[in-house]
Amino acid sequence: MPNIIEFKSKLNGGVRPNLYQVDINFPVGVGDQKSLKEQGQYLCRSTSLPTHSQGLIEVPFRGRFLKIPGDRTFEAWTATFYNTADFNLRAAFEQWINLGNQVDENIGATTGLDAIFKDIYIRQLSKDASGSNSAGSGSSVDKNKVLRTYKLVDAWPTSVGAINVAFDSNDAIEEFDVEFQYQYLDADKPR
Repeated sequence: MPNIIEFKSKLNGGVRPNLYQVDINFPVGVGDQKSLKEQGQYLCRSTSLPTHSQGLIEVPFRGRFLKIPGDRTFEAWTATFYNTADFNLRAAFEQWINLGNQVDENIGATTGLDAIFKDIYIRQLSKDASGSNSAGSGSSVDKNKVLRTYKLVDAWPTSVGAINVAFDSNDAIEEFDVEFQYQYLDADKPR
């Protein structure tokens, strides 16, 4: 019969939900890409590891159903960011959406979808500080071992959420959500 000692060895310390890093590659034309990527790493307050699922095909046969795998689907991914006094990150997301479809004319990027689609990486980090990975000098990834990396391939923002303001909102920092769509995800161990 399992006991607490065996449970501890199987849990192996567990994974902490507050140890993560998000790396967003911004398109050309929305600001300084290096600076925006760094701001995204620090100002991404919360997110989730992306959802992916597989459809189901039920094939009837004599009163029973044979269940077989269907098509893969990838749901929208959302991240919440702190807002700064220069509105730099929020403005970049708004400009990114504008690349896809401008507000004053019904036109978008004419140089192709590569001008809009960019990869996003979500890294789950370990509490163990023994790792050193190649994700950029000075980042938290340099100090923490990467347990798993999720790559959202060809992502772009579809919604920049509202920022609620009110006279009675004391002791708070503004936040906003950004919803992204992407073609598919690649979940892999660190390379």
